[in-house]
Amino acid sequence: MKAQYKQFKLTSGEEVICELVETNDEDGITDIIIRRAMKIVTSDDLEENTRYYTFKPFVTFQEDTTDLLALNSVHIVSESTPSEVVMSHYASALADADKFNKIRKATNLSLNEVQEKLKELSEDEMDDFLSQTLAEVELEFDVESLDSNESNVIELFPSNPRGTIH
Repeated sequence: MKAQYKQFKLTSGEEVICELVETNDEDGITDIIIRRAMKIVTSDDLEENTRYYTFKPFVTFQEDTTDLLALNSVHIVSESTPSEVVMSHYASALADADKFNKIRKATNLSLNEVQEKLKELSEDEMDDFLSQTLAEVELEFDVESLDSNESNVIELFPSNPRGTIH
């Protein structure tokens, strides 16, 4: 089953790109199940008259981007299929988030331990330390093989014959 990605504009004004896992509008259920949700954050540079976009995790402190989320469809103002350009940046942001989370889990250092280590090292030593740590983690965990080709979707609701979200 090929993953389906959607871009939602929410009543809060936020825009979210996510993998659509399950939809259902029967029996008054208004939640849709999503994962790998990233919100689009805009930043304006008024001096340069330029707008910048970036992706941030939709749910703060969500450690695993593959965790399932329930999104109440009542709060969806509009829905679209993201463009190829947006999907390219989205995939890159997800890969970065997944890589960071794997590194953080592998090193398992507390914030205090990191702060103590930072105090002991010069800037060059810190660069070397971070490069070495990253290389060790990448060897231990094949972070490039983040595989979303295999389906691990659990069908939570029966099929929706109308094919609509809400």
